Amino acid sequence: MELLYTKEVAWLNKWDNYLMTNDLGCHLLYSDWLKSYTKYGFDFEILILKSKDKIIGGFGAVIAKSLFFKFYIIPHGPIVSLGYEKELDKIIASFVDRAKKLNCCYVQYSLPLSNDALIEKQTYSPEVLQLINNLGKKGNLFKYVYSSYGINWVDCNSTNSHEELLLQFSSQVRRNINLSYRNNPIIEFASSEKECRSAYSLIEENAKEGRYAVRSFNDFKDTILEMVTKKSAFLMTANVGNEIKGCAFFVKSGNHFTYISGGTKKEKPDMKIGYLLHWEIIKKSFQSGFSGYNISMGGSKGVVEFKAKFNTKALLFEAPHYHVILSPLLFKIYLILNSIFVKNKKTVSVLLKRFK
Repeated sequence: MELLYTKEVAWLNKWDNYLMTNDLGCHLLYSDWLKSYTKYGFDFEILILKSKDKIIGGFGAVIAKSLFFKFYIIPHGPIVSLGYEKELDKIIASFVDRAKKLNCCYVQYSLPLSNDALIEKQTYSPEVLQLINNLGKKGNLFKYVYSSYGINWVDCNSTNSHEELLLQFSSQVRRNINLSYRNNPIIEFASSEKECRSAYSLIEENAKEGRYAVRSFNDFKDTILEMVTKKSAFLMTANVGNEIKGCAFFVKSGNHFTYISGGTKKEKPDMKIGYLLHWEIIKKSFQSGFSGYNISMGGSKGVVEFKAKFNTKALLFEAPHYHVILSPLLFKIYLILNSIFVKNKKTVSVLLKRFK
């Protein structure tokens, strides 16, 4: 077994392919996703656990930097192929040493732990912790790199087809899906920069109206275009009368799709395009032979209630976040400054760019 820290393009591509087909794979570890943080002055790298040239595990890390602070953040994982769980202890010890060499004051990682049979393939059993001697302390003390904490799962194994699943939805959901189809929408997938910008503008408009934060297209553009080109992501649009009425950004990893963000045209009568977009990706999940669809955790009260209408099961990982403080004094200074100056994600983004 060999551990390899790298940013070499050939290995990044192999790593991304591994994430797409390994059940534990997560979009937060894609090289293109990690690269998106460079817009804020951060860095990234991946670690590959390999046997000869075969990847059997690893992780992707964001190296967050601002002023004289550096943080080593693994947003999901580390992950390993089935049967190699005993290697987790070696990997964790390795990245703690790696973070020290990079002069980081803090290390954080997030293990997907669950006993729920519904997502058995996408998670470790909590018993895996017995194989790890180098566990840090529990808790997420660095909030500015999103770290996984659960899956909001639409089960595709409970029925034999998407038609059967549709019948299990409430009459209201079925009615809204059918209502949306009556407008004869054309489902397309944006690919060019112009198409992606036009589609993503709906996501930005909805965020502005709802007063919540999303990454701007200019900040997220390279990530979207790279992932769309590689077919590890899809920017789906619903068009009515030559106008985009709704769009949704989905990523493909771990043998399932995950919803990232979406937006719809706010008009009356309501075309219920949001229902349509999620139903289309559920159908695509069945067509792909996937066991489920991750409609994603979080959102406002209204968004959470909307997602639940698709018979989702929100499954929180069991105490997923662990950390190691490498420089207690420096990290304490960070916490003090953070509590004074940082009030929301938008402010954080502006500050980080200033010190890029």
